[in-house]
Amino acid sequence: MEDDSALASFIRKGLEAEHHAVDVANEGNQGRSMAMEFDYDLVVLDLNLPGIDGLSVLKSLRQRKTNLPVMILTARSRVEDRVQCLDSGADDYLVKPFSYLELSARDRFSPSVISAWIACNAKWSVPDGTLN
Repeated sequence: MEDDSALASFIRKGLEAEHHAVDVANEGNQGRSMAMEFDYDLVVLDLNLPGIDGLSVLKSLRQRKTNLPVMILTARSRVEDRVQCLDSGADDYLVKPFSYLELSARDRFSPSVISAWIACNAKWSVPDGTLN
C-alpha cells in the first residue's frame, strides 16, 4: 500500500524492471482485501497506512494466509516495533530510509508476483539508489 504516489511509482518501476508483476494499494483496507482475494508471492507492507494500519493488516493476513511472505517496509526503526512485527508473523523488516538495492536483494526469494504495499511520507533521491 502506498499513499505517496511518487514513492510507489519508484518502487514499482524498479520491481517491474526485474520482471515482477506489481499491484499497489494506497490504504490498509484496500490492500488487505487485495491480499485476501489474490495469490501473491510477497506483500511489502508499511505500518503507517490510512484506513487500517499495517500491523492490523499483517495480523489479518496471518489468520487466513499463513504462508504468504510479508516484508515490512517502514520508517519505524525502534527495536520494539521490529520485534512486534516479527512476533506477529512478518518474514522480514526493512527500515526507511533504505536502499532499493537492499529491497531488491531481500525480494529475490519471491519468484514472480509482488504486491507492493508501501506507504510513507519519506523524501527520496534516486542517484545512488537510496531513499531518504
